[in-house]
Amino acid sequence: MSLLLQQLNKLIDFFVPDDFRNDIGKEKRVRMFLISHLLGPFTGVFAILLMNVDPEPYPHVPILGASILAFWLFPIALKIWPKAYSALAIISVQNLSFAILWGSYHYGGAASPFLMWYLVLPLLAFFYLGSGLWQSVTIFFQVMLGLLVFGSVMMYGGSFPQHIPLENMSQVAMLSTFGASAYVFFMASYYATVVDSQSEFLREIARHQETLAQLTAAKEEAEQANSAKSDFLAKMSHELRTPLNAVLGYSEILLEDAELEGRGEQIADLQKISAAGKHLLSMVNDILDISKIEAGKTELYPETIDFAALIDEIESTSRPLAAKNTNRFIVERGDNLGQIYLDGTKLRQAIYNLLSNAAKFTQNGEIRLIANRIPGADGQDRIHVKIKDNGLGISPEAQKNLFSNFAQANAAITAKFGGTGLGLSLSRNLCRLMGGDILVESAEGQGSCFTIDLPTSCADVNGELATVQSDHQSAANQEFDYALAEAETDLAERKEAYAGYSSNQLEKPKGNILVVDDDHAFLELTERLLAKEGYSVICTDAPGSVLQLARTVKPAAIFLDILMPGLDGWDVINTLKSDQQTATIPVFMLSILEERQKAELHDATAFISKPLDSTKLRAALSSLETSKQQSQPKRAAS
Repeated sequence: MSLLLQQLNKLIDFFVPDDFRNDIGKEKRVRMFLISHLLGPFTGVFAILLMNVDPEPYPHVPILGASILAFWLFPIALKIWPKAYSALAIISVQNLSFAILWGSYHYGGAASPFLMWYLVLPLLAFFYLGSGLWQSVTIFFQVMLGLLVFGSVMMYGGSFPQHIPLENMSQVAMLSTFGASAYVFFMASYYATVVDSQSEFLREIARHQETLAQLTAAKEEAEQANSAKSDFLAKMSHELRTPLNAVLGYSEILLEDAELEGRGEQIADLQKISAAGKHLLSMVNDILDISKIEAGKTELYPETIDFAALIDEIESTSRPLAAKNTNRFIVERGDNLGQIYLDGTKLRQAIYNLLSNAAKFTQNGEIRLIANRIPGADGQDRIHVKIKDNGLGISPEAQKNLFSNFAQANAAITAKFGGTGLGLSLSRNLCRLMGGDILVESAEGQGSCFTIDLPTSCADVNGELATVQSDHQSAANQEFDYALAEAETDLAERKEAYAGYSSNQLEKPKGNILVVDDDHAFLELTERLLAKEGYSVICTDAPGSVLQLARTVKPAAIFLDILMPGLDGWDVINTLKSDQQTATIPVFMLSILEERQKAELHDATAFISKPLDSTKLRAALSSLETSKQQSQPKRAAS
C-alpha cells in the first residue's frame, strides 16, 4: 500500500507545474485537483455495467463514458498550460456537472441514483478554486445553471427516457453510491491531511512567534545593557579624563621647568609620567569614541580640506613615529589631489591609527603612505590612502576578526606590543560614518597594506544631509587646527625662546584671560599655563558672575567650560553674546565631549577638547593673536 502511495505521489509531482511550488496554498489546491482527476474515473465503473444492462446503450452510454474518461486529460492540459489552471478547474467542474446530469436524464430523471453526485460538485469546486469572492460566485452560478437546465428539461421537455426500468437499476445504484462514497472518502482523507499539516504549520508559527517574542525581549535587554555600557563608558571616560587634566598639565609644567634648569634625571622621569598619561588618555578617548559610535551619537563635522596639505601635515607629525623603530617613512602623492569635503579630525584619526600600527609592528623596515584621488564607479571621485609596511603581517585567520572591538592578531603580539585592540575597529567605524571603508591585504611575514577608501564629500551620507559648517566657522576652526599643528612642531623653539626671556619681559602681561570652570584643579592648572605664556589670568567657578567680570576686566579672551552645575557654558555664552559690551570678546569653549558643532552654532571662536595641554593652549592663543593683528588695520582705517 505504501509503495502504491509513493508511486501516486511521484505521478502527482510530475504533473504539478513549477509555477505553483513556491506557494503552499496553491500547490495544495493543484494536488487536490490532480488526485481527483487521476482517481476519479475509476469510480465511474458503473458506466461499464450500463453497457451490459441497457439493451440500447448507444449513444448516451458512450457519451457518459467519454465525459468520465475526459478527466484524465486535465492533468496533461495542466502540465502543458500551467497558467490556465483556473480555467481548467472551471471546465472540469462543468464537465462533471454534464456527466451527472446526462446520466440522471437518461436513467431515472429526478429519481436517478446518479443525482447524488451533484452534492460532490460544489465541494470539488471549492477544493480546486479556493474560497475567494469571484470563486464563490462562479461556483454558485455553475451549480445553479446545471440545476436550472435540468429542471427546465424535466418540466417543459416532457418525460425522461426510460432505457432501463428503475426496479432493474439496483446494481447500478449500488455501484454509483459506492463510487460517490469512495470519491468523497479520497477527497476528505486528503483534506484531513491538509488540515493536519496546516494545524502543525499553525503550531509551528505559534512556536516561532514565541521564540520571536523571546528573541525580541533578549534583544531589548541586550540593547538596554549596551546603552548602559555606553553610558557607563562615557561617564567613566569623563571621570578618568578629569584627573588626567592635572596629570598631563602639571607633568608638562614640571617638565618644562626641568628642561630649563637642566635637571636631566627629573626630565627622564617626568617624560615617563607624561607618556603614560598620554597613553592612558589615548585609550580613554578610543573607548569613548567607540561607545559613542555604538550608541549612534557620533556626528560628522565636514569641512573643505586641501588634501595635499592634509597629507603634508600627517607626514610631519608621523615621521618621528615611524623613525622610532628605525623605519624609513616614504610618502607618495598622486597628481591633482585637490580639495575634499570630509571630517578632517576623523580622517586624521583613522590615518594616524593605521600609521601607528605600521610603526609599531615594523622594525628596521619601510612604511609607505600613498595618497591618490581616483574616479569612482558612480562617476564621483574617491580618495584612497594606503599605508603599506613590510612588518609582521597578518594571518588569514586573524584577518577575520581584525576590525572587531578589543581584537588583536594573537596573544603573543598582545603581550609583546601591548595595545587595546580598539584602533582598527574605531578607524573603520569612522570611515564608514563618512561613507567609506578600510580594506586590508596582508600575509604573515610579508607585511600589510591598509587602504582607506572614502568619497571626496560626505555632505550626503546614508541619504541624510551631514552637518555643514558656515564659511566663517569653518575658517575659524581651520585656522585653529593649523595653529595647533604649528604649536606641536614649534614647541621646542618656544621653550628656547622662553628660556631667553628677561625677567622684565616675563612680567609684562599680554592681556587678561578669563577662565570659567567648576573644577578648581583645572583652574589652577590653566592659570599656571597661561601665566607662562605671559597673560594675566582671572579664574572663577561661578558662571553667574561671568558677565559682570567680563564687563569689568574686559578680557582678551574667555575660556569657558561647558559642563557646569546650574548655568552651563551654553547659557553663559548666550548671555555674553547678547550683551553689547561683551559680544565681541572671543570665547573658547572647553569640554571633554565633542561639541564642536554646537559651539559653532553659539558663535564661539573655537572649540578645545579637554584635557587642556600647553600645545592646545598655545594654538588657541596663536589664533587669538592672529585675529588681533588682522583686526588692527581695520580699526586704523576706521
